[in-house]
Amino acid sequence: MDLLMFLFLMLGAALATGIRFEEVPCPYGDGQVRKFYKVSANTLGGYDSDLAVYSTRGQFRTHAISTCPSNYFSAMGSDLKVPVPAEMGPAIDSAIAEARSEWANPSNPEVWERYSTAANIASAMKRAPLAVAELRLNAVWTARDAAVGVYVGGLEGPKAAREILNIGALEFKKDLTPEAQKLLRYNLARVAHRGGYNAERDAHIAAYLQLQGLTKDERSAGVTLRRLTQTVEPELQRAAVRSLDAALTGGGTGEQFARARHQRADTLRRLGQKPKAIAGFREVLADADAPPQLKEMAAFLLEEISQ
Repeated sequence: MDLLMFLFLMLGAALATGIRFEEVPCPYGDGQVRKFYKVSANTLGGYDSDLAVYSTRGQFRTHAISTCPSNYFSAMGSDLKVPVPAEMGPAIDSAIAEARSEWANPSNPEVWERYSTAANIASAMKRAPLAVAELRLNAVWTARDAAVGVYVGGLEGPKAAREILNIGALEFKKDLTPEAQKLLRYNLARVAHRGGYNAERDAHIAAYLQLQGLTKDERSAGVTLRRLTQTVEPELQRAAVRSLDAALTGGGTGEQFARARHQRADTLRRLGQKPKAIAGFREVLADADAPPQLKEMAAFLLEEISQ
């Protein structure tokens, strides 16, 4: 099968993740809020270098965060029964106000903005730093979901992304039709973004937007991809690094901390902070609690970034 056919199949339409919901009391303020439950999904969409995992049926993380309509209090659905002490009210209100001041639309937040709000609230409530960092990472991943869509055929980490990008570069030496060039440029940009290969991603997006014959919808999709990948996600990543720094201050042992170290190193790589990323990957390789698969990926990324 040639690359164009592979990309067409891999990036095709997908069934929705099975979900259901119930209305529960908002843990802070008045009214009800929807709590979603995952009924069915899979992990066949692969995974990314910062450990984001994908279903070919859409991502449940889009629904896992709940936001109260009355006051924008946001928390994971699994945390809606956690008591909110009355004395925390002023700190929570301040955390919500700070988050809303950064929303693109203060009355209609994007899902990643709701995760960021939940992280602000969790921090104000003195939740565990790793829990706050996980909310920040989910903000990153939901913005990425909006950019790259669903991969029906799966994409198993940065090594697979690198292989596809290398093959794609050879495809441009062929006599491609205008439609084939559109497909290849746009989808290779998505692959590059999932792999964290920013320079290639940006080059593909720029070349795509320069193509003649783009429809209005195709051009709009390219502009949206550029905004989400070059503006929205990096800002969320910077916040995630700050939370991961806080979580890792003073060390910490166990696989959970090893994963956090890797996520910090890879997020720094994706932000273009090469020296810090290299140091971070070396920490993962030296971590006795890091599982073999994590060390293998860290070693691959360290080699990639050191070239």
